[in-house]
Amino acid sequence: MSFLDIIHGGLTISGLTSLGLTCVVVMTQQWHGKHSHDTLDGPQKFHVDPTPRVGGIAVFLALVVACVVSPQSTSFLLCPMLIASLPAFAAGLTEDLTNRVTPVNRLLATILSGVAAWWFTGYSITHLELIGVDSLLRYLPVSVAFTAFAVAGVAHSINMIDGFNGLASGTIMILFIAFGLIALEVGDRELAQLCLTMIVVMAGFIVFNFPFGKIFLGDGGAYVLGFLLAWVAVMLPMRNPQVSVWAPLLVCAYPFNEAIFTMVRRYLDKVSLGLPDSDHLHSLIKIKIVRHYFGHMQQTMRNSLVAPFCWIYAALFSAIAVWQFTHTEILIAAWLISFFIYVFIYINLKRASFTLLKEHQQLLQQ
Repeated sequence: MSFLDIIHGGLTISGLTSLGLTCVVVMTQQWHGKHSHDTLDGPQKFHVDPTPRVGGIAVFLALVVACVVSPQSTSFLLCPMLIASLPAFAAGLTEDLTNRVTPVNRLLATILSGVAAWWFTGYSITHLELIGVDSLLRYLPVSVAFTAFAVAGVAHSINMIDGFNGLASGTIMILFIAFGLIALEVGDRELAQLCLTMIVVMAGFIVFNFPFGKIFLGDGGAYVLGFLLAWVAVMLPMRNPQVSVWAPLLVCAYPFNEAIFTMVRRYLDKVSLGLPDSDHLHSLIKIKIVRHYFGHMQQTMRNSLVAPFCWIYAALFSAIAVWQFTHTEILIAAWLISFFIYVFIYINLKRASFTLLKEHQQLLQQ
């Protein structure tokens, strides 16, 4: 079975709806821009023109349409997930429009969405194949709590990497492709169709998001898509016991490693975990690689060149997860390697950026 075998007519409608709604948001920004435009001030603000940051509205509404036009088996999975995602989506969208929702409240909203998803679907993480941990996860309250926190973590990690044109949206497409391929491999047609629906909806959005950066996902889009991605990661091994629970972790290695490393980095630097900064991996890629080698290009195009570097990293370890989705030991080893590679790249880019800054300061002094 392949993606060609699960194509249905609703996919075209879902994709065109996403494309059309995204276009509407972009074309009408003169009326809503005072509320929806992303600010140009901030440590992660690299765009040059006022840009709507409410792309999540178009994506969410397109997914609602997908619930209606998709096969009943797909809608049966997607609709409860969308209902459960409402707290996360509402918190993110409110932040997009007001900039007044604290990181703690957004975290609580995504945790609430995780609990709601368990309530609607009955799925939760019941094992990690780790001695001692699995005995605790046998207790339903522990399993649900752990699942909700894990889902919230993935949702926040997607928001964390949403820094350049196409970075988050392209990464999400890569990860859903990986989940879909694993689902096809184990014969889970319904989950594979759900992943394909997500890919098509994201494709409609990314037309305006990459490479020209006409619209951003915003917190609302990042949280709802991160939540949906996380819930597919939960359902895949729980619906298909032959899939190791470590396969979804390896698929999500890029955003997961970004989140873990960022939290450790901010803790060691005694910086608030909830405050944005410009020391993410994608920021360093922009400063050291893109700006250095592609400085002659326009700012918008330079912003778009960051994403492909991160896509390669995400695709590499997602491919390993698809290839070895039943072998826990290999998956754990691969995730550890992915983390060490992330740290190695980060440290070297950080060192290079520090050297570049020092040379620039010396030139100014002369």
